[in-house]
Amino acid sequence: MEEQVYNYLIMNHIGKDNLIKNVDLRKRFNIGSDKSMRKIIQNIREDDDYCLIVGSISGKSGGFYICHTEEEIDDTISNINNRAIQMLYMCKKLREKKKRTIDEQH
Repeated sequence: MEEQVYNYLIMNHIGKDNLIKNVDLRKRFNIGSDKSMRKIIQNIREDDDYCLIVGSISGKSGGFYICHTEEEIDDTISNINNRAIQMLYMCKKLREKKKRTIDEQH
């Protein structure tokens, strides 16, 4: 499935101005859930056989596309980096809450 999605994006959705909405991409390939689609995109991004970078924009007007410019690549990397930082922050907060909870129980 990854190869099909990747090739379709290359043929039809180069650059963020030509993105395809997640829901439309899922319909095209009969992929049932948002989570499944995100996993396919993740697999493409992590596989060295797929040289071009799949960019994404989140939100209502967002979707997926093949990065065409250095700016699009940088935006994609920055987006993913910011999400990773948010997740690390959440882990930190949960560890703090865990510690307080355990300390209160003792």
